[in-house]
Amino acid sequence: MTIKKDFSAASRIASALVFGVVVSVLPNITAALCALFFSFLIIFLFPTDAKHLIKRWLQINLFILFIWLVTPWTTPGTPIGPGEIFSYEGVYLSALVTVKANALFFVFYALVSLLSFSRLAAGLKSLKFSESLIVILLFCARGIDIFESEYRRMKEAAKLRGFEMKANKRTYQTVAAVIALLFVRAVRRSRVLDDAMKLRGFDGHIRTLNHEVWRYKDTFLLMLFCCASVVFAYLGWR
Repeated sequence: MTIKKDFSAASRIASALVFGVVVSVLPNITAALCALFFSFLIIFLFPTDAKHLIKRWLQINLFILFIWLVTPWTTPGTPIGPGEIFSYEGVYLSALVTVKANALFFVFYALVSLLSFSRLAAGLKSLKFSESLIVILLFCARGIDIFESEYRRMKEAAKLRGFEMKANKRTYQTVAAVIALLFVRAVRRSRVLDDAMKLRGFDGHIRTLNHEVWRYKDTFLLMLFCCASVVFAYLGWR
């Protein structure tokens, strides 16, 4: 079951922010598990690309894996496990971080990550965010796309020339040259983008064709997340 009628970008962003602020500071794993269960419901209610979701989820948890490799035996506390090199507090902290990170990931993926840049800008502007902050976010997103496209082009060119990654001096020199050339091309593209924006009369203010109206269902979505966040806060600090 998925929600076919879309919500406004402002309600999606506001709901995700309310959820994120509360869940990120939950002190115990019981409340965090409740938040994770709630996020599962949200991810199933909103239409998502399953393959892309799993790919991003694996990337997030790959980073969390490094927390499990370090935190359990570097956090002081009650020793547990073979050799007593791990601490109960370290394992608990790692589990708490894992649960909260996954809960935040599912909610932000369902509500925010699938918004287009124009809808995201319109939603942030509706919520009275600073226009300077919105401009920075949008241009950073655009810059990442430029970096990625340039890197793919250069990687393909290296493959066509028979380059293979190996642990030798030639590989290190080639990778260093690619990184340097990538930054040079990115700077050049940024200057072209700057000139293009000036020619179009850009004055630092965001103007978009997405004019979304706040409706009753948007209020319902925000109230749902507010009520859920109150419940999680009660479970966390009772």
